[in-house]
Amino acid sequence: MTFLEIEAFLSIVQHGSFSAAAEKLYITQPALGRRVRALEEELGYTLFVRNKGVRHVELTRQGQAFIGIAHRWQALWNETQEAALLGHEKSFYVASVGSLLAFLLPTVFQTFMKEEPGCCLHVTTLHSSEAYAYVGSKSVDMAFITDPMYSSQVKTSILFQEELCLVAGEELNFPKQVKISDLDPGQEIRTRWDRNFDAWHDYFFGSGSVPRVYLDEMGFLQYFTQAGDNWAFLPVSVAKRMVNASPLNIHELDVKPPKRTLYYLNRVGDVSPYEKHLLTLCRKQLSGEEGITVMEEETARL
Repeated sequence: MTFLEIEAFLSIVQHGSFSAAAEKLYITQPALGRRVRALEEELGYTLFVRNKGVRHVELTRQGQAFIGIAHRWQALWNETQEAALLGHEKSFYVASVGSLLAFLLPTVFQTFMKEEPGCCLHVTTLHSSEAYAYVGSKSVDMAFITDPMYSSQVKTSILFQEELCLVAGEELNFPKQVKISDLDPGQEIRTRWDRNFDAWHDYFFGSGSVPRVYLDEMGFLQYFTQAGDNWAFLPVSVAKRMVNASPLNIHELDVKPPKRTLYYLNRVGDVSPYEKHLLTLCRKQLSGEEGITVMEEETARL
């Protein structure tokens, strides 16, 4: 198993086809195919369903399961190379769900880098379900998530709780106060904030409701709200930033959405020396946000 083989697999997953991946890697499709076949031979199972005439690739069940492993392998490889090249460089690996990376954490990271000039900060996006494995395997030092799990190796602590609100495009002409029964799911920009929100949403709109757009990547949220004819449930910190940049308004709802809870993860007995500083900056940034309740360290542990 080589870096080039792992890189080939992840590039195909990211770009959706062998042709696009080969173009991004500046190699021919036959060369890309040889790397994938070599990886499959070493693993002992196929990663992609190969159907003639199909433009976009489809992962096998084993291929789906291998994505997380490939990311961890690549992260560890990068770490070993950086350690060799940079000698005594001090690194700090942080992962987070996309909504925090898109809206709240960038300012915190900027301050952190100014105050820790000797630290090399590594930031990546992860889903909550992947984060425990990454922290437990030392692929990252800490992670910010929304859906907690149990792990004997990873400690879960609450960072903050945040209110959700209704945001609607100006073209919908919603009144200031809106009844949830008047919302058309076909005009919704649906996002997944956590399991509690999903259960609440299914109760009022049904598990089979079909939104206008379903977003799994929060970085794209601002582009889909520009039209002004959609609505969405957003955390207040996100909503206020979106309203300032898009034709949107925040509305009162007759049914209060559940709060979302954000957690941070670290390894039991193996905490990075940079973690405390980053969390201090996070709490300082969040304490100034309306609708957010920050949990201090002594009350944050689950």
